[in-house]
Amino acid sequence: MHDISRIYLDTNIFIVAFERRDELSDRLAQLFSTRQSSQFVTSELTLSELLVVPYRDNDDSLIDTYESLILTNSWLEVVPVAQPALRYAAVLRSQYRSLKLPDAIHVSTAIGTNCSHILTDDRGINGEYRLQHPRYGIVTDAPSLQTIRLDDATLTSLLKSLT
Repeated sequence: MHDISRIYLDTNIFIVAFERRDELSDRLAQLFSTRQSSQFVTSELTLSELLVVPYRDNDDSLIDTYESLILTNSWLEVVPVAQPALRYAAVLRSQYRSLKLPDAIHVSTAIGTNCSHILTDDRGINGEYRLQHPRYGIVTDAPSLQTIRLDDATLTSLLKSLT
């Protein structure tokens, strides 16, 4: 991996990291523990997505874990879902027609916060994304967004490139 500046974390990354117990969750814990603030970014939408199952299951412990993680963590920048991100999500959906709205909001937010990559296990998010539209042009100084898949080889490579 090269040219990684900031990494946007999709919701499913937190689910793997905090609800599973396997090699991938161990690698994610290692990745999170070695990074500085502002290396990782997610949006407030992530909190809403994370809380659905714990609320359904009345799992107060997991609710507390996610709220603490998203609201008070120094290694993770959590940004609001602002109106420009919603407009750009619509532009992205017009360009990438298979992209679902929540995924488009995540991708739009990642681009808007100058992330170079998005780490995801969602097969609906793949490849490279650029915001382009005649009405809006390209987001100034925003790099294209590359997808990083959640697998052991990728996480090992990511850990090496970030240390």
